[in-house]
Amino acid sequence: MIFTYQIKSHEASLSLVQFLIGKYTYYSLEEWKNQIVNGNILVNKNNIEIGYRLQQNDEIMFLIKDFIEPDIDKNFSIVYEDEFLLAINKPGNLPVHPAGRYRKNNLTTLLSLELSGSSLYIVNRLDRETSGIVIFAKSSIAASKLGKLFEMGRIKKTYISYVEGIFPKVLFAKGFLGKDEFSKVRKKKKFSYEKLLDSLWEVNTDFALIKEQSGISKIYAYPHSGKIHQIRATLYSIGYPVVGDKMYGYDENLFLEFIQTGNTKNKFSIERQALHAEQLEFIHPFTAKEVIIYAEEPEDMKNIF
Repeated sequence: MIFTYQIKSHEASLSLVQFLIGKYTYYSLEEWKNQIVNGNILVNKNNIEIGYRLQQNDEIMFLIKDFIEPDIDKNFSIVYEDEFLLAINKPGNLPVHPAGRYRKNNLTTLLSLELSGSSLYIVNRLDRETSGIVIFAKSSIAASKLGKLFEMGRIKKTYISYVEGIFPKVLFAKGFLGKDEFSKVRKKKKFSYEKLLDSLWEVNTDFALIKEQSGISKIYAYPHSGKIHQIRATLYSIGYPVVGDKMYGYDENLFLEFIQTGNTKNKFSIERQALHAEQLEFIHPFTAKEVIIYAEEPEDMKNIF
């Protein structure tokens, strides 16, 4: 297996091994070091030292001989379909698209095989550990129209999550999202009600309590914007981390341990973040009819209570 990656400006100055364990979490620190030492990771087609500092536009070449894809949950299902789009209920351990070690074990590839190679276009994405509704368009035109609905906030999104703490009946979190400067995790975000840096994104999420039990709250989340990690980072920042979340949970060292060892154990019964994209509502861009797509809460989340 050979694939390449070109270093972006924000990744420059990282050491080669720092970059690898931060971006590709499927190998531990020691495993990545071994891959470099054994000549399976090249920079600009040259063997390189573990501590090499990356520069913008460096080309990383991966020559992984023992490439074994991680196990995934293939139990996805179609919850809505018409001549323009397809909506899938994705399980909690399944990447949406090919990335890193998941070259074949991802929803896009599996769905394409199941539908005999039909052309599909991803409209919205979910994190690998987030379950729920993912929409695929059946043409580039449909993908463009549906994508604009998401961009313009014309799709009402409803998520279910379980969080630590006794949540208020309602909570409105309109503010800004940016890098968590105090975190050991490079890609971790933090929410703030006040704009602290020019680089922060403006985000808006409403929350409502469903039920509280033994210090755990089941809540609805209604994101009005769609930035990466928006719900998880907002909840973590306001003091209600998502149950089972390795990066935004009660201890981010679990995420660092997961990167280095693959260990997914935490103090909860669920092995992933308890976040589920339950419902999407919108006016169909081709038929002008109201569409409501629903994906039932999965059993691993129900079992938290």
